Amino acid sequence: MRYTSQDRLRTGAGLVAHHHNHLPALCDIAALRPIRARLATYDYWQLNEHRRRFQDIGTAPFLRLAQLIRAKMADADVVSTADVGPGVVTGDARVSFAIEAGRPQTRTLYHWRYPEHDRSRLAVGTYLGVTLIGLRVGQAMTLLDSEDVGGRVQVLAVEEPGDLYADLND
Repeated sequence: MRYTSQDRLRTGAGLVAHHHNHLPALCDIAALRPIRARLATYDYWQLNEHRRRFQDIGTAPFLRLAQLIRAKMADADVVSTADVGPGVVTGDARVSFAIEAGRPQTRTLYHWRYPEHDRSRLAVGTYLGVTLIGLRVGQAMTLLDSEDVGGRVQVLAVEEPGDLYADLND
């Protein structure tokens, strides 16, 4: 059977699930769907690059993370970077969140180059980063890790990143 990229995105696993039977808890990701998120086109394409790199690595934790990214990309509302709107976690936003009933944390997200001015940074290419990106203030989602469910994360606040993407083309 031939798969197109859209088929792979729609199924969440695509060929990965068929060729890697050792992946842990594949059904967890399917249970999350549909994933309600709003992604800027810039973040969408950066997530696609993370997904591609994780698939190339090929080990179970990275393949699971690639599946999570695929599911998020397939279900997300993708809009122009300028039209994302306030209160949405983007790839360079400063976000406050809580995991379960834990103490609130604040981190600055980044895709490839971390913000040197900030000590509390979080790579988008992590389970927590992929879970947070695209969520709105007040929205919560199940947080996965490489083997199981790590709890539930809720977005408490999002600081606008300013005009960092003003010169980027979508």
